[in-house]
Amino acid sequence: MARSVDPTQIFRLDGRTVVVTGASSGLGYRFVQVVAAAGASVILAARRLVRIEALADELQSQGANALAVECDVTVDSAVERMIAVAVESTGRLDVLVNAAGIAPHEDNEIESPDSFREVLEVNTVGLYNCSRAAGAVMIDQAGGSIVNVASISGLVAGDGPDTPSYAASKGAVVNLTRELAVRWAPHGIRVNALAPGWFPSEMTAESLSSETGRRFVEERTPLGRPGDPTELDGAILFLASDASSYVTGHTLIVDGGWTAR
Repeated sequence: MARSVDPTQIFRLDGRTVVVTGASSGLGYRFVQVVAAAGASVILAARRLVRIEALADELQSQGANALAVECDVTVDSAVERMIAVAVESTGRLDVLVNAAGIAPHEDNEIESPDSFREVLEVNTVGLYNCSRAAGAVMIDQAGGSIVNVASISGLVAGDGPDTPSYAASKGAVVNLTRELAVRWAPHGIRVNALAPGWFPSEMTAESLSSETGRRFVEERTPLGRPGDPTELDGAILFLASDASSYVTGHTLIVDGGWTAR
């Protein structure tokens, strides 16, 4: 008699510790809920402590193991503390989801150097800081998974409200993902990226709330609409879990066909 097969089990994160940066809003906020539902102990990290404490309390009331840690990814000491708290509270660190990111506050035709530096400091340098700190723990453990949130803006030139700093920072994330994947593969650490298209978040709220902005996304996307946050659930679980145990250095695009044109 053939053994029963349950392929959903490889997507589970029971007994694992997951750190999610940028957990106070947008995609990071959703990713926290998804990994917790998959059985992980989750460390919520962001600058806005009140928001992540509220989410952690909600998850705890549902039986999840969740802990909020205030963290600015551009501050080295804050990043080190975030990783230390994760290890001290659960004894391990299995997954890092680098979801912290910003878009520039200005929309000038020629972006200022200050704006350019600020965006790269958060989106690229901050992401590397977190990966470096987590990687040190994962090397000692001989394994782990890092998921970097990139963007379609890191893969193709923008034809809308994208700016040089955002495109450059996300393009750097894509290739940094490849570099760390190759360097750390001998230690059993997988490093992959997730490149979403247009999804509702604080960052995209202004564009998607206007008729012009929404029409732009609908006309440019082959599927004819922005994504729903739930449509990234499978992607984040795939990259974080054993379902992607033979995948590293890869950028998974979830964009409704945007980059297929």
